[in-house]
Amino acid sequence: MRGGLQVSVGFLIIMVVSALVLIFIMGWLGQLFPQLTRIGEYATAQAEQQMMNEFAETTDVILATIPYKEKFSPGSEVYFKIGVKKTEEVDEFDFFSLCVGTMESTTCKTPSELSPIQIGNSGIEFKFTPITKIENRGAIDLLTAIMTIPATVQPGIYGFKIYVCPAQTEMQTCSGLRNSYGEFDFIVEVK
Repeated sequence: MRGGLQVSVGFLIIMVVSALVLIFIMGWLGQLFPQLTRIGEYATAQAEQQMMNEFAETTDVILATIPYKEKFSPGSEVYFKIGVKKTEEVDEFDFFSLCVGTMESTTCKTPSELSPIQIGNSGIEFKFTPITKIENRGAIDLLTAIMTIPATVQPGIYGFKIYVCPAQTEMQTCSGLRNSYGEFDFIVEVK
């Protein structure tokens, strides 16, 4: 009887300690996973559909699924979609270039699928297909983009613009808005 009681008390102690460890781990993962969960949600089918609905209601030529303002932690990798719509004004073009710059800058950089580009002094990097082909008026092309916030990025608020231009345009003049026919602005807060 006494041996059985000792086993039961020992078993209960182990169960209580195990439960506390499990609660601690779940709390730690709960802080980690909200960020990880958000990483891919801006590239989901639901986000794409929302962007397509917005295209149908506006005259915008470029939209993205990344929100206007969102908080991200250093070390995040954010997948999102960029949508480009061919309008009547650009019927003579079938190929379009995309580049990204800061809100304050008068220039922008063209990314590569192979190597990301760093924008301004932020340290934040972007990677997406720089050229898209759209043949028919009203047609929309969706490109997958990746924004990487390295662990070394300082907390702060960073503003970016993605520009879309005719493909033969030099990217330096594209961002001057002389040859850009659409832009998408968004703010990223690193906390």
